Amino acid sequence: MTTRDWPGDSTTVERWIRDSLRPDPSEFEIRGIDDVRISSTVDGDDLERLVVDGTGAVLRLRVPKHDSAPGASTRPAASAPPATPEIVERRRGTARTVRMLARPVEIEGIPLTIDVQLDDAPIEWQVSASPVVPGRPESRYAIVVADDGEGMRGSFLASMAADDLTPLLTAILRPALKAGGARLRHLAVTVAQDGTDGIRIDAAAGVRWRLIAASARGRARIGIEPDGVVTVRDLRVGSRNPFVALALRAARKRIRAEIGRRHDLNEGLTADGVRLRLHDLRVTVGDEIRVSARLG
Repeated sequence: MTTRDWPGDSTTVERWIRDSLRPDPSEFEIRGIDDVRISSTVDGDDLERLVVDGTGAVLRLRVPKHDSAPGASTRPAASAPPATPEIVERRRGTARTVRMLARPVEIEGIPLTIDVQLDDAPIEWQVSASPVVPGRPESRYAIVVADDGEGMRGSFLASMAADDLTPLLTAILRPALKAGGARLRHLAVTVAQDGTDGIRIDAAAGVRWRLIAASARGRARIGIEPDGVVTVRDLRVGSRNPFVALALRAARKRIRAEIGRRHDLNEGLTADGVRLRLHDLRVTVGDEIRVSARLG
């Protein structure tokens, strides 16, 4: 693909989206990406419509094995990061409607419903002199939000069965810990409604690393405001393992410092100056865990 081919036609954009969905295989692999349906309509420099539909797709995560022999490094030797390639072409346009949905998608055997939509986003099509990520030719091309996202709006919805939270976290954490030489012995996580504007999270976990076994339990009460600010109302951790309990006692001051601390979720949405904020954020817990919000 040459610079004049970007954005090109719908087929070019759809191929780029699919390639960009694939993670770095040295970190982990997602099997089932080819089952995700991608469709788009491109009109000149405007992306009139883009739909990424994972409904019915079955995704599996795979963490690559590392050499865990004594003295062996699990990561390649550190090196200086490559210089960011120069952007050689920029073209302005508007993404009229971008929607990512899955009703549901199956991740590690657990069904999740996701529906995210953005409307009227100012965008810039960029072409760099060389790939931004070495070894990934598609990273030479990019779609970025322009003008701080002025005028962009949207919505977000995600839900899953409450009983599926522990199996999902177990399926994700177990291979990740195994790659690091540890074994997840057990995990139990529950979420419950805590008043009209909060949730309570209870967790218990046990991990074994070589001959060392450790377990801990904790409870957190989280307040959630409609504007995307969450507050840690209470936080308690403990362990029957005397060594873990001693370590937690040493960290008591830092744990207590978290109580009352406010975290603005919008900070994660304002990267690179994009003015996107959460409105009407709601988290409800019953038979299912449901998170919804407006974006604007």
